[in-house]
Amino acid sequence: MMDVIEIQTASYCNGHCIICPHESISKKFPQGIMSEELFEKILHQIKGVKRIIPYFNNEPFLDPNFIKRLKRIKEICPFSEIEISTNLSLLDKDNQERLKNIKIDELRLSIFGFTEETHSKMMKGLNWKKIKDNLDSLVNNFDLRRSIKEIGIVMIDFPLIKPKDLKLAKDYCKKHRLTFHLWGFMDRGGNVKNYSNNIYGDNVIGCEQDRPLNRMHVLFDGKVVLCCMDWKQEYVLGDLSKEKVIDVWSSRNYDVVRKAIYDPNIKSLDICRRCKLSK
Repeated sequence: MMDVIEIQTASYCNGHCIICPHESISKKFPQGIMSEELFEKILHQIKGVKRIIPYFNNEPFLDPNFIKRLKRIKEICPFSEIEISTNLSLLDKDNQERLKNIKIDELRLSIFGFTEETHSKMMKGLNWKKIKDNLDSLVNNFDLRRSIKEIGIVMIDFPLIKPKDLKLAKDYCKKHRLTFHLWGFMDRGGNVKNYSNNIYGDNVIGCEQDRPLNRMHVLFDGKVVLCCMDWKQEYVLGDLSKEKVIDVWSSRNYDVVRKAIYDPNIKSLDICRRCKLSK
């Protein structure tokens, strides 16, 4: 069984980030919310998984049942860690109140810019004042913070994010005892429309994060795709609405892509040749 599973309980996102494919890709593929039946079915099959991440290339709080689903994770998989990533647009005082007493191991806050000027350019769909108000409320909500093991702010190393943004964010994290992450920009295997890492390798022998060996990625309709770079569903490895988790994970489809990534004698997958994380 895998160590980690990412579950897209709803496919929507409101960030319209310029470094993300969601805005363009979502117009070409079906969108929706995972059924309760499918969600429950998956949970009952992954009780031994180390970490459950109930989001995948989306804004999780756009799922109207998201907080209820977090509670179900803890009820069905009490020993699994929970990781959440959000742009904070919907993590207001009401949702913070509803989150209390749900143990969360890691809460990642995607804040691409720490001034209104930068944030509005990077995350075009969001209102900086609202984001900052929600952030300030969260860091001072000590009752909620007692149930969250780690809170971190995530920024991207990208030209539009200025040194001033980084300093403000780092100082804020230090003041409020948050973790600060600065991650490199990734064009999601060539899927970001206007920006590129300009990568196309001749051959791939491995994945920097070994996603095919330890992590499953599930779309809202149950389809299992290769990884978080596979926005266009180039490699659909199974369907959890029809198959069991363990059967997909140990399937011939997974075996084929793993060999293509790790065996130097087999032709590499095209998406991996375009990916910054490929070795």
